[in-house]
This record gives sequence, structure tokens and C-alpha cells, in this order.
Amino acid sequence: MNLPEMREPAYYTEVRSAVRPPLVFHGFFWPLLLIGSFVSLLLTNNPSVCMPGFILGWIGSMAFGGVYLGQVWPIGIRVDEAGIWIGGLSQAERRRAREEQGTGRKQGGKLPRVRARRRQVYFCPWHAIQQVEVVTERQELRKLARLGRNVGSNRSSAAIGTVLVGPLTAPYTRAALVFAVDLSAATVPEFQPPDTKRYWFKTSAPQRFTFHPVWSAPTRHPEKLRAALEQAGCRTET
Repeated sequence: MNLPEMREPAYYTEVRSAVRPPLVFHGFFWPLLLIGSFVSLLLTNNPSVCMPGFILGWIGSMAFGGVYLGQVWPIGIRVDEAGIWIGGLSQAERRRAREEQGTGRKQGGKLPRVRARRRQVYFCPWHAIQQVEVVTERQELRKLARLGRNVGSNRSSAAIGTVLVGPLTAPYTRAALVFAVDLSAATVPEFQPPDTKRYWFKTSAPQRFTFHPVWSAPTRHPEKLRAALEQAGCRTET
């Protein structure tokens, strides 16, 4: 994936745009409860006291979205002269800086798996952006969340385990940048091709994926983002 240079000035930048207080709380509290209960169980050998905390920690981590904290942590947004960027922008810039200094691993190594799609960078130039908006309505956010879980309008994709790449969703989102793109002109990350491997007695299902023409990223500052898009409004016209 050959990304263009990020141009200055940037109309808008947001780092860790998916990280909100509820997600941070659930991302730390339940895993710490789980670990603390397990350590107490080892030290005291008293299951009647420690097992409730262990079970609650496990259920809380899975049920309240805390397991997603690490996955959505890198997501960011950038609006500049070139177009719109979403995904792991900070990590990509640090990696590029290390490569220029000769201290980082060069590109061309092993491709990431599609499960790491939130850490990758997605870029679309202005001329390929067909529509863009900042969504705050709960009903629309629910639709985005279902799309991120691959149970959107195309339920057949969910049935065969196809991952939709492009919508970057996160729990507890209150606003999101949503834009339709021309995939033929956009820059998308590369992933490992689907494969089937055998682990112990079970054969893993191939992790198929397809690039969706609607991209999204959570934002914590919808009004500022709207103002930035208005500033670049002449470039969003199709």
C-alpha cells in the first residue's frame, strides 16, 4: 500500500477518536477484576470468594465491550488538502518516520490479518468522495454498528463469515464520520489472503473480507469535524 504524503495544513485531526470514557472504564475495570480474582484464587485457594469476581470479570469484559479497547485505540481521523484519512494514522506516521531514519522495518514484510483492520490506514482523495456527513442520530449509529459487525443489509456476507472492511466502528460511539467512496480511486490496506489452517482437532474457517464502499470512523468532536468539512466543502462535491 503506497499512501500519499499527508499535506498541510490539516483542516482537522483527531487522535484516538474512538476512545470514550465508558469504553476506557470497561476496558480496564473488568479485566483487572478478572486478573485480580484469578491471582487471589491462586494465593488463597478459596474458590467461594474468588470465583464470583472471576466470572463477573470474564462476563463484563465480553458483554460491555471492554475487549475492544485495544482494537479501537489506534483509530484516528484527518481531513486535509489531499482528502480524508481514517484508521491507525499515528502508528503509520511513526512507522514511516522510523523507516526514513533507517531504524524501522521496511515495508514488504508479512501482511496483517483482516482482524487488524482498525490499525490500518484508509485514504480517499476528495474527487473520489461521493458523499460525506457527520452522523449523530442513534438510529443511524445503530446501522453503522451492525455494519461493523457484518450484519448490515447484506446478511449473506455475515452468514459465510465475510468481514466488511471500511466501516471502523467502536462501542459507545455517539458520533461518527461517514463517507461514501469510489474504491477504484481510494487507497486501502492490504491483508493476508483467506486461508484454512488446522489447529489441533479443529480446522479454522477462512476469514474472508471485502472492501465496503461506505467508510466510517467514530469521533468525539462532531461539531468541530462538521466545521472542518464545511471549510473543505468545495472539495466534497461530486
